[in-house]
Amino acid sequence: MLNKYLSGAIPQMIERGRTLIACIPRDLPRDYDALRKTCKDKVNSLIDALQILKGSASNISCPEDLRIFKRIVAEMDLLETVGVAALNRASSEDHRLNVLIEKITREIEYPLLTPTVTTLSQQYFCIYRQLNLLCIPLIEGKFLLHLPDLYHELAHPFFTEKNDPLLEPFQESYKEAIVQVLTHFEDEKNKAEYRRGPKQLYELLHNWQLCWMKFWLEEFFCDLFAVYTLGPAFVWSHLHLAIKRGGNPHELAYMRSSSHPCDHARMQVMLYALKLSGFESDVKEVQNQWSQFLEQISARPEPEYHRCYPVNLLENIADHALIAVTEVQAQIVTPGTQRPINALLNQAWQEFWKNPINYVDWEKQAIEMLMSELGES
Repeated sequence: MLNKYLSGAIPQMIERGRTLIACIPRDLPRDYDALRKTCKDKVNSLIDALQILKGSASNISCPEDLRIFKRIVAEMDLLETVGVAALNRASSEDHRLNVLIEKITREIEYPLLTPTVTTLSQQYFCIYRQLNLLCIPLIEGKFLLHLPDLYHELAHPFFTEKNDPLLEPFQESYKEAIVQVLTHFEDEKNKAEYRRGPKQLYELLHNWQLCWMKFWLEEFFCDLFAVYTLGPAFVWSHLHLAIKRGGNPHELAYMRSSSHPCDHARMQVMLYALKLSGFESDVKEVQNQWSQFLEQISARPEPEYHRCYPVNLLENIADHALIAVTEVQAQIVTPGTQRPINALLNQAWQEFWKNPINYVDWEKQAIEMLMSELGES
């Protein structure tokens, strides 16, 4: 049955790949060139793999061959629904956002190829590293308060780049932070065993250690990259996101995987980093607003919170991240920094808190002016 099925399914998938390549527009602005080439090369690579599989289809009998076919299908699906879709549905607003991200990367001296931006995200801000494609929600480019999250996403590719001497010091600082995370949780697990504590505590510590290693540390580093290159605007955007979409700010992952650290720990790290960057007055303002928010929703950490997020570990991570960002020669922001996009995104939050009722009117004018400038670029 499997041989007969694949003898028809493989040629059909090859034809899907060819059709996908034909769907890639040829008349897009230059800021889409990298994504166009990446998508076309990847589809061609998958077609080549299918051709090889087709040649041996008559002998297919093992589950491994089927797994190869399924993997190719999954990769083709991603290219169709994300990469080629971004190219096929590119709009004038997408182009302006690509001009914006180019200006941002130039301001901060971003060390990698600038990603392509699309407004096809079905979730929040995210980046597909294999496509170098940064996705944001459909209308996010019409507002300013969440655009600081672009800076966070720019840092994710740093962790998977290979053989780049400029990024290796960043990756080394990250590895040093990993060692500190491991040391902390191994010490805590040893204490739990020595004191003959409940088995559940040991398992809980182990789960937190895995979350830190697999997800959280990278998220902290990306947050810190944004703080060190943009400043207070990113910290305010985190407060904005936590109030709008967050749950329990002190939430602990109990025996399950969690893709992001809790909002309060992220805020603690950001405020420490903001202080390191010289923004003492901004730290006080954000801390005041955050404390009021926690009080008004009656948010309190559980007793085990500080085992999961010890202050000394959070601060050490911020120290390592500052070294990492400095080593890639990105431009560290200070209170005296004067860069157009940086200034606008920080001004937006100043205007919001200065006159929240009339902020919408100010933002509309600011966005109109910004998009006009981007459209002319």
